[in-house]
Amino acid sequence: MAEITASMVMKLRERTNIGMMDCKAALKETDGDFEEAVKYLKTKFKGKAEDKAGRVAAEGVVAVALIDGRDGAIIELNSETDFVARNEDFKALAAELAHHVAHEKGETLDIVLTQDSVVQPGTSVKDRINEIFSKLRENIVFKRFELISTGPNGAIAAYVHVPANDKIGVLVELETNSPEAAKSDAIQNLGKEIAMQIAALRPRFLNRDEVPAKTLADEREIAATQAHNEGKPEAAVEKIVEGRVRKFYEENVLLDQAWLREPKKTVAQVIKEAGEGVSLKKFVRYEIGQGTGADASGDIKAQAE
Repeated sequence: MAEITASMVMKLRERTNIGMMDCKAALKETDGDFEEAVKYLKTKFKGKAEDKAGRVAAEGVVAVALIDGRDGAIIELNSETDFVARNEDFKALAAELAHHVAHEKGETLDIVLTQDSVVQPGTSVKDRINEIFSKLRENIVFKRFELISTGPNGAIAAYVHVPANDKIGVLVELETNSPEAAKSDAIQNLGKEIAMQIAALRPRFLNRDEVPAKTLADEREIAATQAHNEGKPEAAVEKIVEGRVRKFYEENVLLDQAWLREPKKTVAQVIKEAGEGVSLKKFVRYEIGQGTGADASGDIKAQAE
C-alpha cells in the first residue's frame, strides 16, 4: 500500500475541489495513483468536482471580533446558500476568522490565508476553511476583512445585526482624551450606539469633507434640472438646490444624520455632548451582497484624515 501524504491529499483537493477526507479515501482506494484518484472522485461525485468551483458564493455572514478594546476586526465569509450561512459550523468559522484577523493582524487576504490558525496551530487558515468546506459541500469564500488598531486613548466598538441573520456588521473607532475615558462605560456604550446607527442608516461618509466634489455637483445638477422641469421661478432654484444638498448630507454623512434615539439631535451633537476630546475617527460597515448583484456599491469604508 502506497503511503498517502498530506501534500498528496492537498494537491488532489486543489485539483478537484472535493473535501479532504474524500480525497484521502480516493488516494487509498487507488493505491496513491493521483490520476486514478481524480477519475475516482469524478465518478463518485458525478462531475461535481468541477461544478462546485463554478458556483457563486453570494450568501454568507459578517463577523466581528475585539481584543482588549484596542484591536478590532470585521470579516465577510460567503457561502452559496442561506441554508449554509445559517449553519453553526459556518458561523463558528466566521467568528474564528474575525478573531484570527484581530489577533494576527495580517495585512492582506493572501497573507492571512497562509498564517497558522490561532485555534489550530500547525494548520493554515486556508486549510481550516477547506475543512469546513469538506463538511458542508458548498463553496466557502473568505471575501474581505478590515482591521482597526487604536492607541491608548482610543476605543473600538463592534456590532452585528442579528435580526438580519448576521448579514450586516460595523466597526467604530472613537478617540478620547485619556485611557480611562476610553475604557469607560459611557464611551463603550456610545460606540455601540453609533455602530447600531451605522448598521441601520447606511451612511456613506463620515463627514462632509469626504464627499467627492463630483457627487455634490451631480446632486446640484439633478435638483436644478428637476426645478426647471417643474417650472419653478429662477429665484427659487438656488434654494431648492441647497435644500437637496442639505438633504443629501443628512442621509449620507454620518455626523449630519439625525440621532436615532433622539432625532432632534445630530450624531455630531451627541458626540460633542459625550465630553471634551471625544471624536469619531473611523467606521467600517459591511453588508452581504455589496459589490455583487443589484448592489454594486462595493465595500463601504469611512475614515477621518
